[in-house]
Amino acid sequence: MKNVGLTVCGNRYEIKLEDDFADFVNNDLQEAGVNLYTDNKPDKLLKAYLRLAKQATSYEKEIELLIETIDGL
Repeated sequence: MKNVGLTVCGNRYEIKLEDDFADFVNNDLQEAGVNLYTDNKPDKLLKAYLRLAKQATSYEKEIELLIETIDGL
């Protein structure tokens, strides 16, 4: 287990996650422009969330297309 922590509007939040998932979350937050060691504005977190939501939607559509392709064989 690893800690993932970030500060938003002066409040520090830390949660424990499985090692691989914690690494993924830390990397994704950093790629989205969220700083893990200094204060962040809420809009940065919202943008990070929306980025992941868009990515998840894209994956869902790809999975549906693959299933349709397989069903058509």
